Amino acid sequence: MFSSLKGVRWVEPGCIKGVLSSWIRDRNVTKKEERWKIVPACIWWSIWKERNNRSFENVYNSLQDVKMKCLALFYFWCKHSLLAQTEDIFDVLDYL
Repeated sequence: MFSSLKGVRWVEPGCIKGVLSSWIRDRNVTKKEERWKIVPACIWWSIWKERNNRSFENVYNSLQDVKMKCLALFYFWCKHSLLAQTEDIFDVLDYL
C-alpha cells in the first residue's frame, strides 16, 4: 500500500525476519526517509488489530477501511515522533 503510493511494486520475502532485513537494507535511511522505518510496524499493527477485532469483537472492517486506518496510524506516528510541524496527512505522504 505505501509503496504503491509512489508507484513501486515488489514481492515480499516469505518470513518476517526477511521482510525486516530487506526493508532496512533496501532503503537509504536519510533524515527525510526516516519514516520508512515505521511502515512495517504500522502495517503489522493494523493487521493485528483487525484480526483481534474479528476474533474477539466479531467486528469486520472492509479492506479499504483497514488501509485507511493504517494510513491514519502512520500519520499519527509520524506527526508525534518525526514531523512535529506537519499539519495534514498529505505532507506526511509527500515525504515517502
